[in-house]
This record gives sequence, structure tokens and C-alpha cells, in this order.
Amino acid sequence: MFISVGALALLILSLAGIAIIVGRKFPLLARFDTSANVSPHTERKRTLIEERLRRKVGSLQGRLTTKLGPAGAWTKRQWEKTHHHLVNLEHEYKIRSLPVLLNRRQRRRLDDDIADLLTQARALLADDEVAAAEEKCMQAIRLEPRSVPAFELLGQLYMRSKEFGHAKEVYHYLLKLVGESDAIYEHLSEADRADGHLTEAADDLRHAIDLNSTVSAYRLELSQVYRALGQPRQAFDSAQEASRLEPNNPKMLDELIEASILAGKKQFAEDALKKLADVNPENKKIEDWRHQIEALDTSAMVHGTLDSDSPSLYETHTSPNDRS
Repeated sequence: MFISVGALALLILSLAGIAIIVGRKFPLLARFDTSANVSPHTERKRTLIEERLRRKVGSLQGRLTTKLGPAGAWTKRQWEKTHHHLVNLEHEYKIRSLPVLLNRRQRRRLDDDIADLLTQARALLADDEVAAAEEKCMQAIRLEPRSVPAFELLGQLYMRSKEFGHAKEVYHYLLKLVGESDAIYEHLSEADRADGHLTEAADDLRHAIDLNSTVSAYRLELSQVYRALGQPRQAFDSAQEASRLEPNNPKMLDELIEASILAGKKQFAEDALKKLADVNPENKKIEDWRHQIEALDTSAMVHGTLDSDSPSLYETHTSPNDRS
């Protein structure tokens, strides 16, 4: 494709600006950088310089794009693609910036220092000293940029302080560190649910189930998310699978009763309630559920909402894989 001299100049100018302002695309992760130990005055000065350069580059880019027409628009798209790629490269570099040339004694000392910092962070968090606990986590991360325990504790801290956006950023970062992990996807779902992003929470839990289909809690939580989304059939399917994995677990039976009632599955609800009464007769919701089940429209059997030919809960056999 032919590119005018002006468009090429715009691309070169834009790329020159990236080298300085790219790091600000990760406001939270930039705090994990081991080179971040600078004075507040120096940091403010650097920020002012970067913002001034950002404004100048953006202003000049806008004027050139307008004057150059289609060529300028194409160049702007190329700049955005290159910018995104460089941001990702910088992210990967930060993750891999661990000082690996340590002998055994140095490594043991580093591990001990990190463990001590995290012990202090947990004690501070137990005393609701969230800011101080966060700083201890940051110190551990600056010592070891790939410390999984430090990031896990930091994620818990952000969940506790209701900083759900930061928590999700930390969990996404952990996925970069350790690869696909059902436990991390489950943590992501918790953050998404707390943040009101139910569709994303369902996606996270389906990822967790794909990676580990034997954990009943993932299916129970997925059922709860589906109920919150107003999807009773999917909620029933997930609750049913959870109960098959742990048939005597009161929590699974509780969710199955709720999902069965919501889906109009009267026979399944009755079977689950009977089982729950055997394993957890102290449950205070049993009578309320009994009334709800009795109130289900039995005419639904005729209209097809309930399948009268379906076997009971404990006679049905299907694949444990998630059908949602």
C-alpha cells in the first residue's frame, strides 16, 4: 500500500512517543515493577513530562490525520495496533523480570523474606489494616515479580476491600504467571459476581469446569449465577450435576431445591427435599420449601413444564460434563 511521506512521519512520531507512555496503560501492574522505587517528587515530575508528551503527540496526530485523509486514518490504525502490541510485550517483560541468577542460599533467603512479608500482610489484614497489608504484598512482589502466593494474597485483599477491578486485574495477571487454572477462574468469577458482571462470571465458571469437572462447588456457583441471570433451566442442570458429585452435601441439595422450584421441576424438588430432610433435618428452610413445592402448578405436568416420565434425581445418569 502506498503511504505518503506525511503519513509515514506520523507513524514514526507516534512510535517514538510509545516508548515513554506505554507503561501507563497498566496503572496497577506498573506498581509491581522493581524499578518503581523512586521518590514522590521524581515520580510526579516524570508523570508531568509524560502527560505533556502525550498531549503533544495526540494533538499533532489529530492534525496530521485530518490533513492526510484516508492515508492518515490508515496510519492511525497501524499506530494503535503497534501500541497495543508493545504494551503486551512490556507486560510479558515485567512478568519475566525475575532475577533468576541466584544461588541456593540467596534463593532460600529470598523465599524466607517473602514468606515473612506475607505473614505480616496476613496479620495486618486480620486487623483490618488493609493499606499496610497491601504495602507488604507490594514489597514481596518487588522482591519476586512472579510470586504466586503474593499475588494470591493481594487478590484476596482487593476482594475484601471491595476493589473488584483491581482484584480481577491481579487474577488475570496470575493466569499469565501460572497458565490456565480452574481455581483462578473461580476467583475471577467471584470478582465478576461482586462487580455485577454476571455473564462474565458464568463464563469464568464454565472455564473452571472445563479445566476441572470434578469440583462440585463450581457447578453450585454456576447454578447460582444462572438463577441471578434468570435462566432457570441452566441453573437446574448445573445444580443437578453438583448434587450428583456430592449427593449428601446439604449445600448442593439446598441449591438443587432452589433451582428445581425455579424451573418448575416438582418431582426433583420433592426428591431433593426428602434427601435434605434426612441429612440435615435442622435446616430452617425445609418447611418453607415444602410450601413452595406444594404450590407448584401440577397442571404443568400436562403442559410439559414437568416431565412426568423423568426418573427421580438419584436414578438419572448423565455425563458429569457441564451441559450449560
